[in-house]
Amino acid sequence: MTAFQERREAVRISVQGTLTIETATPGPALRLLDVGTGGFAVRSSAPLPLDIVTSYRIATADRKWSAFFQARAIHCKLVKGDRDGAPEYATGLAFVNTDVASVQREIMTMIDHAMSYVSFS
Repeated sequence: MTAFQERREAVRISVQGTLTIETATPGPALRLLDVGTGGFAVRSSAPLPLDIVTSYRIATADRKWSAFFQARAIHCKLVKGDRDGAPEYATGLAFVNTDVASVQREIMTMIDHAMSYVSFS
């Protein structure tokens, strides 16, 4: 058996429903799980295609802030659903164009919104 190796280059923050996500293309509804400076993870009822760059809108639950990001699905796996036990797909996505200053600013604003809802209890 091989040892677990973390593939992420940055820490992820659990959003616990405080941020929402929509895709600009037709597909299954997405539930945002966590965000980080390098990407984010979602759950869905159907697999997302790998290696395809798609636009995603991430917003605060109250919709006072939102931003569009380009991201590529880099891995997808079938998992047991959290809610009713129905199978779901967990997908990890990586931001593209992170070297652009405006994208970096929006990612940091998104991280700030995710952090403002972190529960310390």
